[in-house]
Amino acid sequence: MKKIIFVAIASLLLIFNSSLALADFETEELPKCVVVTHCVRVNWEVSDIEAAFKKVVEAVSNTPRTKIVEQTDFYIHAEAKTKSRRFTDDLLIKALPEKRVIQVRSESRVGIGDMGVNQKRVDDLAYRLSTIKN
Repeated sequence: MKKIIFVAIASLLLIFNSSLALADFETEELPKCVVVTHCVRVNWEVSDIEAAFKKVVEAVSNTPRTKIVEQTDFYIHAEAKTKSRRFTDDLLIKALPEKRVIQVRSESRVGIGDMGVNQKRVDDLAYRLSTIKN
């Protein structure tokens, strides 16, 4: 009985959380993580927002198992496949020019835990950005 209740609650969290996966353009920021065991959201302060966002686009475009599915001047939605089981995760990136911030959000679509995959994805992206020449 406890397992059924747990599965029901976890399913509801995933159903309601999936509607938050896309950026809300009414507000300027990406959605906050609801289930923090499978989601990471960070803000990177930058001095040149346009140059930084171009580097982000280049880095995401060259990331293995990652495909950009939506892109505007200041927003990227990419789908990233996990290495081991090929689960699809959402990678959202938004430039906030007035704050001089690049906001990054990585979230698993399935499950309530990610074994650190989303944090690793964000950390790897930050590292690769530091290696891209202007």
